[in-house]
This record gives sequence, C-alpha cells and structure tokens, in this order.
Amino acid sequence: MIPIPVEIDIMLSILNLPNEMGDNGIFKEHKAIVMETVRSVVLPEHYTRAIQEDMPDDDPFCVSFRFGFCFLMLHSSCEFLNLKTLGEGIVKTVGLDQSATELLTGSEIDAFKANLELRALNILQAYINPAGHYRLNELKPRQPRLIRVGVI
Repeated sequence: MIPIPVEIDIMLSILNLPNEMGDNGIFKEHKAIVMETVRSVVLPEHYTRAIQEDMPDDDPFCVSFRFGFCFLMLHSSCEFLNLKTLGEGIVKTVGLDQSATELLTGSEIDAFKANLELRALNILQAYINPAGHYRLNELKPRQPRLIRVGVI
C-alpha cells in the first residue's frame, strides 16, 4: 500500500468520523493542500517514498505517514465541516431534548487545529525537515516560568 494520500473511507475510519461524510466533497478539495503541507514539513526523500513506495499496512513508516496525513486533513478541513449540526460548526454539547446545542467557539477550533497539527508533526517527527522541527517546537506547550515582580 502506498502511504499517502489516504483514501477517504480509510481516513474517516482512522478519525472515527461517520461514513456518510465521505460524500462531502471537502476532503477531495483539501487533499492537494494536505499533500503540500506534508511535502513542506518532511525531508524530500521521505516524501518521495511515501507517495511512491508500496509497503505493508503495518510498516511504521506507512502508519506514521497515514496518520499524519489524516490529522492534517482534519486540521485543514475541520472549521468547514458540519458535524451533527443544523447550522455550521462542530458540536460541543447537546441538550437533553436536542433543543440546546452548543458549538465550539473560534478559539476552541483554533486550539483543536493546533492540537491536530502537533499530533501530526509528532507522528512524523522522525521524518521531518528543519521547517517541520521549527513548527513542532512552536506548537509544543511551553513550561511555566517563574517570574519575579517587584513593587516600587
């Protein structure tokens, strides 16, 4: 199996999304963006291998690129998806009688996207280039620092 791009039905399974979302054209539209994103963060020889070399499904290289691709696909498309809503957005909570629905806010979607990108880069860490390492370090949570404050 060639690791990337991942077929839509397999991607939906990996991301635990409903199968009926496969009819949504958004994933086909975002495939080129995600492929370019992967190409921009991994070393060229690994990207070439990932798009050309046939390998077993359980090969660590194959698994890394497939999951990285899936997380980056959701990262790229999540703010445009309608997941169980009448309007737009991703459901955060649903009331008992289905009448009260709370959607993720813009900042929550941004945090979700950052977490997806961080997961993708962590999975691909053994194969990423310097730009990928830089982005990974930007996304990693920083340790709290002690700050001294003086009153004058």
